Amino acid sequence: MKRLTCKGLAFFLFLLALSPISAPAASAANPTVYESMSGTDGANMTGTASSDSVGLTGNWTVVNAFKKPNLSTSLSPLYKNRFNSYLAFPTNVRWKLPSSNTAASTAPELYSLYYAQRQLSAGINFDSASINYFSFLDYVPNIGGNSGSAVIGLLNGLPSSSSDSSSNSILMGRSYANAPTIQITPANNAAWNNTPYTATGTGNNGFDASGNSWFVIAKITTVATGNDTIALKFFASTDTVPASDASIAWDVSYSAAITGTYSYLAVQTESDGTIDELRGGATYDVVSGVAIAPTISAPVISGVAYKGVNTTASLTSVATGTFRFFLDGKRVPACLSKPTSGTYPNYTATCTWKPPVVGTHRLTATFSSSDSAYTNSTSPTATIAVLARSGNR
Repeated sequence: MKRLTCKGLAFFLFLLALSPISAPAASAANPTVYESMSGTDGANMTGTASSDSVGLTGNWTVVNAFKKPNLSTSLSPLYKNRFNSYLAFPTNVRWKLPSSNTAASTAPELYSLYYAQRQLSAGINFDSASINYFSFLDYVPNIGGNSGSAVIGLLNGLPSSSSDSSSNSILMGRSYANAPTIQITPANNAAWNNTPYTATGTGNNGFDASGNSWFVIAKITTVATGNDTIALKFFASTDTVPASDASIAWDVSYSAAITGTYSYLAVQTESDGTIDELRGGATYDVVSGVAIAPTISAPVISGVAYKGVNTTASLTSVATGTFRFFLDGKRVPACLSKPTSGTYPNYTATCTWKPPVVGTHRLTATFSSSDSAYTNSTSPTATIAVLARSGNR
């Protein structure tokens, strides 16, 4: 009878060992749209695709558009990459400017409209429910707004000529409103052609003494019926980008019913304005560049644990790094730094040790990340049963 009771207890405690107490954290992903916009001083991007781009098809081509008030410079050339050396990510964003971004001019540019586009592999349908994020670096050297315009655009079609106003654009960034700007206008227009702007935020926001460079995050929320929403947040290089957009107070937002699919991604600049490092995706973490907590499983015991007998526990993580195991809050001496092995998204760490005490115990592990996309973290806790060793010692 005692044997049966012990077996039943062992089986019950073994089941407990398989059940984590807390839920895992989120996991990171890569942007589904990326354009590095690399270039050299004063050189037009040629009509080719960027070698490192993601989620875009076809080559960069000019958008047939015009600017006011000087119609003599109406037709826009390809985007010009010139002032990259002034750009800067906030310090807690893990991304850096590519080494190919070597533009370092200080000479004022001519006031020409630079406007180029590439097609998105998957457009944004404003007639169905979705959330889309974009981020990009934005530089306008004069905070007063009179020496440059720099916006990105989503277009629902391409104008056949500079007078073709049948397609629309959603332009986002900073222009001559001297403030964060959203402008919805025919796609053959410069951002400032039809003012007042659709929506503008507070002027002179979010810049620092090191230069008027911003890291911009855009959130586009579409619905099947009703009003869609577009919101922008500007971060200076000295700002801290939050881990979640739930805490963001947006600098400018606009809500209205927008229809159709916007299948083209554009950059539109003038004079000293610059757009660079453009990313897009369905979640905030893929465009923010802020490290997040990884998904980690609770430790799982292989077989039944006995006091004084080698016992193996393992767990999985989406990130690489090392784990330190704890039993009832005390470090397991044999498992102070166990590296992960395997491939994404299932990296494994294993701890083998001899449990010192019979009974029910809590097993957990702390994680030190070697992947900049993830923070250090702690695994969920597993409850394990350690039984008395039977037979001869």
